[in-house]
Amino acid sequence: MAAVRWLGRWSRRVLILLLLALLLCLLLAVQTTSALQPRAPTSAADLDAARSLLRRADPRQAPVGRSRVVAATERELDLMFSYLARHGGLAASELKLEPEQMRLRASHRLLGLPLWLNLELRLVQGAGLPDIAGGQLGRLPLPRPLLRWLGNRLLDRYSASAGFRLAGDLVQRVEFQHQRAVLVYTWQADSTRRALGSLLPAAEQQRARVYWEALQQQLPPPGGLDQRPTVEVLQPLAVLALSRSTDEASTALEARALLVALALHASGRGPATLFPTADDWPAASPSWLSFARRQDFGQHFLISAALASEAGGPLSDAIGLQKELADARDGSGFSFNDIAADRAGSRFGQWSRSDPRGWLQTLAQGVTEPQLFPPVGDLPEFLHEADFRRRYGGPGAPAYKQMMEDIEHRLQVLLPVTPG
Repeated sequence: MAAVRWLGRWSRRVLILLLLALLLCLLLAVQTTSALQPRAPTSAADLDAARSLLRRADPRQAPVGRSRVVAATERELDLMFSYLARHGGLAASELKLEPEQMRLRASHRLLGLPLWLNLELRLVQGAGLPDIAGGQLGRLPLPRPLLRWLGNRLLDRYSASAGFRLAGDLVQRVEFQHQRAVLVYTWQADSTRRALGSLLPAAEQQRARVYWEALQQQLPPPGGLDQRPTVEVLQPLAVLALSRSTDEASTALEARALLVALALHASGRGPATLFPTADDWPAASPSWLSFARRQDFGQHFLISAALASEAGGPLSDAIGLQKELADARDGSGFSFNDIAADRAGSRFGQWSRSDPRGWLQTLAQGVTEPQLFPPVGDLPEFLHEADFRRRYGGPGAPAYKQMMEDIEHRLQVLLPVTPG
């Protein structure tokens, strides 16, 4: 009996010590303020920097099997990290490059409370991909084995394990310098196929195929109408998605797959350009999905919707603006009605992300075009750069802001209706 009482006392003491240790870890990890300030929305200048980096790193510029060297500035990499952080739901982020190491910082607010998790990671250069050297959460040091385990879990959660393995196979060396990084990699014969296949897990590709096939069955065959109002295909696809949904998580996946299928058709490039295993998917109908009887509005709306469902609205809005600025320089001209279509699509995609079941239920009941797409017939379009600058001064100028406020006012009455 004495031994049992002794064991009981020690068990209680160990439990108390464990609880105290846990409490101490929480006190060290959780802070009352964010270590970082929120970043401004993605701008056209930011996208120019990202596009510049992606062009330089494009593996198609080098022969297969030959090493390439790509340099990136701290600003370019910080922009990429900011995008990934926002995609992961983090409030703010920062990337700093120093000799032989890179520091990553991010802040996350806990459940809307005045409590914050401030994370800092330190990565060091070496052969292949950078390695985690250490980190801390608030004032709590994090051991390297724990950080590696958490990294693997995050890769699995965001379906990025295949992409990470591909990067590990391709990258020979990464060098960190002051405000600059250098990447050395070799593109192999099967790398393109592996890269495209890693964008979505195989199960999600098959889920998107269900909606692709259902969509093609609704659209006219060759020789039929050359365009179909987008709202006419939404209801049956939403009904199908609800019938396949079993819980909250699956509903979100079905909503996402539905938008991916619509965006693939709107792009006009076919599913095989994104998914290498889609060679046996049904051929695309030549009929375009439209808004206001225009194919380009359908493209703007649906591609922006798919982008927003993946990453939130700011990125897709900035991509739309960047396209219009490029058109003003050397394309069809800047069009405010295209911007309105992009913004309407962003709202639509954000809605699917924030409330997938409510989004699908509303579509399944039937919607009209004026509920999803604003009136745009009176908005200026085909403005070449000189005319655009003369009349509106460019993004940030008063006349430009006034036009954007007009567009936002038109969007407020669309589904879901903005409160107030």
